Amino acid sequence: MIETVIGYVVVVLFGLCVGSFLNVLIYRIPKHEDFVKSRSHCMSCGHELAWYDMFPVFSYIFLRGKCRYCGAKLSIQYPLIEAANGALWGLCFYRYGFSMMGIVTAGLLSALVVIAVIDERTMEIPFGLNVFIFVLAVIKVASEIISVVMKNSTVYAFVYQTSGDEVDPILKFIRFVGDNDTGHFRSLVDALIGGEGITVLHIVVTHLIGFVIVSGVMLLLIIISRGHWIGGGDAKLMAAAGLFLGWKLIILSLFLGCIVGTVVHLIRMKVSGADRQLAMGPYLALGIGVNALFGVDLIFAYVSALG
Repeated sequence: MIETVIGYVVVVLFGLCVGSFLNVLIYRIPKHEDFVKSRSHCMSCGHELAWYDMFPVFSYIFLRGKCRYCGAKLSIQYPLIEAANGALWGLCFYRYGFSMMGIVTAGLLSALVVIAVIDERTMEIPFGLNVFIFVLAVIKVASEIISVVMKNSTVYAFVYQTSGDEVDPILKFIRFVGDNDTGHFRSLVDALIGGEGITVLHIVVTHLIGFVIVSGVMLLLIIISRGHWIGGGDAKLMAAAGLFLGWKLIILSLFLGCIVGTVVHLIRMKVSGADRQLAMGPYLALGIGVNALFGVDLIFAYVSALG
């Protein structure tokens, strides 16, 4: 129990620190400024910040939301992004524990936070962030393959704690109705036709289909509309995220993002007179993030409700 509490504290604190870096990315990437070598500074007076000015959340509270040097009001975005990232990393630890899956999912969620804020402000999704998600996806797919190949290995628990659940989101339903305790988890289709267990080919095909099934449709819409209906950054995001999640969860992510985006933007148009054009990035990021954490459970709940 104590070890678990300590684990949560460490993960959340580290998430807060990374959240501070996310703020740097959010401000500097659109301006094409260096975010590796340049020191953090006040956006108003330009004074370089000391280490004690940069404690996530706590410095903002201690300084009462003002710059120590010029007294300028600091954006509430700083503590909100830091706190949000800490909470998301805590959810990752709750969902996956200290595992490769938890690590790559935490990285994915952090990237989605940056994408959501930047796209909302600029209507653009930085290509480098999509590349970062693609790299995480490759690591995740490799970890799934390793988890199947080394199912009985002593390193399995770290490489991929929840192999079956994440390789195939339908497996919980199959295990529930079919009492499948063999460890060879199957998809709904495989179960119906008497297929064999999860294989490396199954994993590769699932994620490759995820890579193209949504992004391919988006690319077609971009070509037909000449870029007026949807942005290229959205298609790249769904390609990278599709490789990460697989085809089932990326489709669910698209549906969730579109539904939430439509409802929220209609409300914004009615209440605040927002423009008809909306940035899809924040809503797609929401769909991807929810499914990266709880997509398996959502599918299980839906399929169980049907039967």
